[in-house]
Amino acid sequence: MKKRILNVAFLGAGKIAHKLAETFLGLPKMFNLYSVASRDINKANDFKEKYHFKNAYDSYEEMLKDDNIDLVYISTAISLHKDHIMLCLKHNRPVLVEKSFTNNAKEALEVINYAKGHKIFLAEAIWTRYMSSRNIINSLLLSNAIGEIYYIEANLGYEIRDIERLYSKELGGGAMKDVGVYPLNFIDMFTNSKVKSIKVDKKLLDTGVDETCSVNLIYENGVIAHFFTTLNNATSRDGFIYGKEGFIKVININNPERIEIYRHDDKSHNYSDLISTINIKHDINGYEYQLIETYNSLIGGKKENPSMKLDESLKIMELIDKILK
Repeated sequence: MKKRILNVAFLGAGKIAHKLAETFLGLPKMFNLYSVASRDINKANDFKEKYHFKNAYDSYEEMLKDDNIDLVYISTAISLHKDHIMLCLKHNRPVLVEKSFTNNAKEALEVINYAKGHKIFLAEAIWTRYMSSRNIINSLLLSNAIGEIYYIEANLGYEIRDIERLYSKELGGGAMKDVGVYPLNFIDMFTNSKVKSIKVDKKLLDTGVDETCSVNLIYENGVIAHFFTTLNNATSRDGFIYGKEGFIKVININNPERIEIYRHDDKSHNYSDLISTINIKHDINGYEYQLIETYNSLIGGKKENPSMKLDESLKIMELIDKILK
C-alpha cells in the first residue's frame, strides 16, 4: 500500500469511540474520518457532525460495502466483538478492535484464523502495549537497572457502577475483561515467559459477573506476579517490578504518568533509594501510538501490529478464560 491518507470507519459510537475520534483527528496526515455506523441513526449523525465524518449509517453491513474504507475501528460491547470482527473481515476490511479482543479464547482463535487465512489485517487496540513507557521500561530491564526480576505486581480499579454493560454477563461485563486486562497485560509485557500456574480469588455480583479479582501467577522462568482489579472503587493503579538490585514503580499502569527507579543502598540492602524519575508525556492523549503503529503496519503490508501480535491477544484471552473459569 502506497503511503497515503487512510479512510477510517467507526463501527460503534460509544464513550471510547469519542476519545479515538479525537485522536484520529490529531493525525490528519495519516487518517481521514470517513464513515460511522451505529444502530441508532441519530447517534451516528450526531457523531458524524461532531467529528466531521463524511458518512453516517444505521447499518454496519451497509457501511462495510464501501470499498473506500481502509480501516475499521470497532468499539462495541465485548460480547459483540467476534461477530463484528467477522463481519468486517468477510467484507475484506482491515480491523482495529478495542480490548478485550473478544469474549473468550475460542472466539479469538476463530477470528485470528480467518484473518490469517485470508491475509487481512487484524489488531487489538490496547493502548498500553503501544506506549513509549513500555520501551522505556524494557530498556531499563535490559540495562540491568534493577537486576534480575523475581516479582511483579499491579492493580487497577474504578468505581464505575453507572456503566450498565459492565454488570451484564451477556455483554461481556465484569472487572476482569474491562479493567483487569490492563494489569494482566502490564505483567505479561515484562515477564517474557509462559504461565505455569494460576490461583484466583474473586467476588461475584448477583448478575454473575466478577466485581473484584485477585490473581496470583507463577511463570516458568520463576517470576511470581500478583494483580487485583475491581469495579467497586478507585485503586492506586500503580505497578511494581522487583529485581534483586532494586525496583521500578510505574504510576498509573493504565496510562503511565511517571516511572521511578529505586536501587538498594550500597551499605545496606534493607533500604532502596530513588535514583531516577522519568516523566511520561504524550503528543496527543496516549491513544496515538496504537494508531500510528496501525498506519505503519497497513502501509507496510503487515497483517498485525508488532506491539500486540495476534498470538499475544490469544494468550491474554486464554489467561482471562482461566481466571474466570
